[in-house]
Amino acid sequence: MRYQTRKKIRKEWLSAPVVLLIYRLLAILVALSISRWLVYLFNLQFFHQLSLGESFRLYFLGMRFDLSVIMALNLPLIIYYCFPSRKIINKVPQSIIDLIYIATNGVAIFLNFMDTVCFHFFGKHITLEFFGQLGRSEELSLGIIGQVVFDFWYLIVIFVLFILTIDVVTRFTRLRQPIKEAEPIWIPRQCVSLVVMLLLAFVAWRGGLQAEPIGMDTARRYTDPQNAPILLNTPFCIAKSSDTQLTERHQFPEDTTAFVHNNLKANRFINDTLQNDSLPANLVLIIMKSVGQEMIGYYNPVHRYPLTPFLDSLLAQSLTFDGRSNSRRSLEALPALLASLPSLMNTSFIASPYAENDFDAFAQHLQKQGYNTIFMHGGDNGIMGYDDFSHRAGFKNYFGRTEYGDDSDYDGRWGIYDGPFLQYAAKALNRLHGPFASAIYMLSSRYPYKVPNDFVFPEESYYWTGFEKTVYYSDCALRDFFATAERMPWYRNTLFVITSDFSNNEHFQPEYSNVWGMYAIPVAFFWPEKIEARRCPETAQQIDLGPSILSAMNVNDTLFAFGRNLFDTLSEPAFISYYNLTYQYCDGRYLVQSDGEMSFGIYKPQTDPLLTDNLIDRLQCPDIFEKLYRFVQEYNNRMILNQLKIEKVRIENDSIPQ
Repeated sequence: MRYQTRKKIRKEWLSAPVVLLIYRLLAILVALSISRWLVYLFNLQFFHQLSLGESFRLYFLGMRFDLSVIMALNLPLIIYYCFPSRKIINKVPQSIIDLIYIATNGVAIFLNFMDTVCFHFFGKHITLEFFGQLGRSEELSLGIIGQVVFDFWYLIVIFVLFILTIDVVTRFTRLRQPIKEAEPIWIPRQCVSLVVMLLLAFVAWRGGLQAEPIGMDTARRYTDPQNAPILLNTPFCIAKSSDTQLTERHQFPEDTTAFVHNNLKANRFINDTLQNDSLPANLVLIIMKSVGQEMIGYYNPVHRYPLTPFLDSLLAQSLTFDGRSNSRRSLEALPALLASLPSLMNTSFIASPYAENDFDAFAQHLQKQGYNTIFMHGGDNGIMGYDDFSHRAGFKNYFGRTEYGDDSDYDGRWGIYDGPFLQYAAKALNRLHGPFASAIYMLSSRYPYKVPNDFVFPEESYYWTGFEKTVYYSDCALRDFFATAERMPWYRNTLFVITSDFSNNEHFQPEYSNVWGMYAIPVAFFWPEKIEARRCPETAQQIDLGPSILSAMNVNDTLFAFGRNLFDTLSEPAFISYYNLTYQYCDGRYLVQSDGEMSFGIYKPQTDPLLTDNLIDRLQCPDIFEKLYRFVQEYNNRMILNQLKIEKVRIENDSIPQ
């Protein structure tokens, strides 16, 4: 065959519709996979234990999930390019399909870029709930969007380059080769191409020929839960996270008395001489914003800068525990802190199908005892539904930005600066009739990390990050709050509980950037008149606060709570969380991991804080896994059956035949 003939045949073959289609799909595969990997490249602190070789392995394995999204998004393109009609070369329909190609794939890549930023704050991929919650909250303001654009401008530049590259690929892969009327095999060839490509697209969308299509949990077959986000792209996570329904479990016999606290009397850490004090105590629950143990010198003296001198001194005079959060976001934190409801779903309790369930909460019991209950947060009234949920949790009154009434102290983003708002809170409590119970939710140590212009930092703060500066500012605000409160008549008879909604997102030490350390928060009880100052090494989680507060305040009521009473010697330490479709449970000795059915992780965090040594092949912990599965069973079934309140538990007990 002559050279010119071979060249003509090769040119015709390379310009065939199915070949141009493959070029387009490959271009999107490369673009989507690279944009997915940006989550790893721009958040290396979360993947510190990964070697470069392992990260590349996960990058290529993640293409299995990329292909699933690509085939779903580009089905119109596949059908068009393989359609057995010579009219597909016409200019108008080609322009429409080109626009669809660029738009749909551009949105998918944009979601990966957006998640690169969100992952820095949440530590996990965004899901469908993220967009629903933004629509119901006031967090998506022009100011916040503008700040994100300013701080992450380089990602926008890279995204634009991606889109320009896709546009170039689109121009070079348009159907330009004239289709000869005399070519008899063209239409049959298109028919064969259409059938083959649709079959391949179906297999790629399913992720293979296995019995079930791939899901988010498939990523755990390749790596541990902490590294699973590297494999998953954001459009895939959004598509697979639409189901928020829990599944009833009946692995163990039903226990209607589980998590029902009938005796909340304290038998440790309490000054016995004041146990029977007839004067009702007050409560101030202080919830710091995003301040984990890593930032607090009391817990972590090796942090590069001393950011919390006042808090360190306060904790030294308090009963402290090795605190752990049951949440990674604000929407998950409030149910855990106020109602002892951990976040064990793909969505938060507040945004879940079970949001209208009745539940027990310590403030409800205090309100029945005649307490004046107040929730204080310097943000806009109604933001994130804090006012509604706190009211349901027993806080009758809500003091927010509206009640504060002076926008000269507004930070321009989230609400009133912690300094002036905490002073307002202290004075407001002094005007209340006692006894009172208040929760104060701080906000300044939150992106974009603003402090008042007239606030003076120490000289050594030059090298601090923006987040570290807000931690220091919040510590000073706490110092001034306690200085004011100490002059109030209610101070000596008040239990102060200090904790955080979740741990910081900005990590500097590897032991705090894994799936154990990322939950480390302070948990402290300060009441010199009644509670002994002591550092207890036991684990205390957010859901333990409800029963523990009632116990410390000598309110011996009956409470339903998934947590334990920290002032009871018979209670066993526990910690539970749900991260990347993985349940974690720790009994103080071992941290176990499971998807609810299969176990795949056992660690000893006390001696292996980096979680580098998985003992699953050398150690069996059936008792701990059983505790985990029993917990999940109780959680799921009670959520589904709306049995989270003590009255409903009693009705269930009474209905059991004797």
